[in-house]
Amino acid sequence: MSAVLALATGLTGCGVDDDNPIADGGAATTTEETMTGETTTSSARTQYFAGADHVGEKVTITVPVVQDLTEGSVVLDAEAYGDDSLLVLFKGGEREFAEGQSVTATGTVRQFSYDDYADDYGLAESALFDVYADEEFLAADDVTAESATPSS
Repeated sequence: MSAVLALATGLTGCGVDDDNPIADGGAATTTEETMTGETTTSSARTQYFAGADHVGEKVTITVPVVQDLTEGSVVLDAEAYGDDSLLVLFKGGEREFAEGQSVTATGTVRQFSYDDYADDYGLAESALFDVYADEEFLAADDVTAESATPSS
């Protein structure tokens, strides 16, 4: 193990470029330092919501709406990020989202507990949120929906 750490430590800085082409401006990206000291940049395929590894990280994702849940919550299809029914909680007034509408959400990955977030986000019926217990969710600072296609 120490030989691997020594080798990896010797590689720190090699091939790591701040102008990484993977870091597409429109894609969700994150930069993190590994145990070996290497810095990595991940593209939109990072599984932010597939486990607790990314809890506490700030991320931006753009995905379609599955369900407009309440005035301060929406469920998104974030399969590309590790969860096909991602709960997103937000503050700042009622917003309406249409199923399939593309939404960009920026916030912090958290682990959901109804008791921890009910008061802050005005969550009413606890049964509505039971399915998200102990799962990762997005505590959003900003949720922006793509304009709906005008009907003729």
